[in-house]
Amino acid sequence: MLAAETPQRTPSALAPSSPRLGRPHRPVSRSLEAATLAVEEINATGGVLGRPLELINRDDRNDPDRGRAAAQALVELQVSVIIGALTSEATLAASEVSRDAQVVLLSSSSTASVLTTAADNGYLFRTCPSDILQSRLVAQRAMAKSFRRVAVIHVPGAYGTGFASAFEADFTALGGTVTGRAEYVEGQTSYMDLLTEVYTGNPEAIVLAGYPVEASQIIRDYLSSFLVRGTFWFFTDALEDPEFITAVGASGFTFAHEGTGPAATNTAPYRAFQTAYRNKYGKESILPIDTTAYDAVYLAALALEAAGQPEGSSVREHLTAVSRDGTPYGPTEYRQAVEALRAGQDINFEGASGPVDLDANGDVVSPYHVWRISGGRLEILEPSVNP
Repeated sequence: MLAAETPQRTPSALAPSSPRLGRPHRPVSRSLEAATLAVEEINATGGVLGRPLELINRDDRNDPDRGRAAAQALVELQVSVIIGALTSEATLAASEVSRDAQVVLLSSSSTASVLTTAADNGYLFRTCPSDILQSRLVAQRAMAKSFRRVAVIHVPGAYGTGFASAFEADFTALGGTVTGRAEYVEGQTSYMDLLTEVYTGNPEAIVLAGYPVEASQIIRDYLSSFLVRGTFWFFTDALEDPEFITAVGASGFTFAHEGTGPAATNTAPYRAFQTAYRNKYGKESILPIDTTAYDAVYLAALALEAAGQPEGSSVREHLTAVSRDGTPYGPTEYRQAVEALRAGQDINFEGASGPVDLDANGDVVSPYHVWRISGGRLEILEPSVNP
């Protein structure tokens, strides 16, 4: 979880004169690299409110209790904005702390639909789309492929349960039947029993909403004992990850499948981000949450500038305003955007992930792309689809 401190607040030993962004987050996450890049770019053009922006990382280990503790630690450092957490469960827990402390919490990767209606008093936002949209898209695509009987396997918690419930509602409304919903137990070395249970319903396709470690074991078990069933698999956004490919094996994806995830836009801000990321880290950015984390930092910085002070309720009131309805500015135009704000003009931040137009619930609405794995690499089948 990353976190911006006000100069007016009690200083700490980290950087008393600098605004701070806090983030409860896994240290291994590539989105931390993207956020760091954004902070460095912002500071190179003058920082926020005339001072350097500081990034503070706190590890929540994708655990709700640790997410709550990480958020509390950042609040005690008197940060102005918290960016995180990685998973929906940890973000929901952190939102209880940020709400009570009146600190904006901006997630770049928590997609569970329950975040939309969380009791956050307007302090919870996100730069990634809600699974309400993704579940609708997967249901539509399953029907378009003439599947009428579909099972769902999902990770426990807000992300998996929320997606499974939304998909079942969407698919049933379209005339389909969900033959079963199976919640897997994390950390298992075999999911043969789970797959056996799923196949008692004779599904034509299976939706897998989970994370790479367990999902790869499920697919390996499918390949070893159930491949003869000829099942079509739908993968959700969390599996658009090289770790998933590596764990299954590059040659393992010869069965029928596709996945969905937030669309990567081939815009000037996206291309500029890719160039900057490659120049700094010597590798390509390949995860959608890289761009949403990058955009979250810029959006927070512009909201701080619009507020004129790093005070939570004021930042909350300006975050949506800088995301839409004004003159468009991308990350490379950050300084021009700041000057426009200081001149009393409205701005519309257009990020590397695309338009970041926040609605009344703090959600962003954006298109998805459809992908598959071929030859050990992610391949985009359809670059932009609106559910």
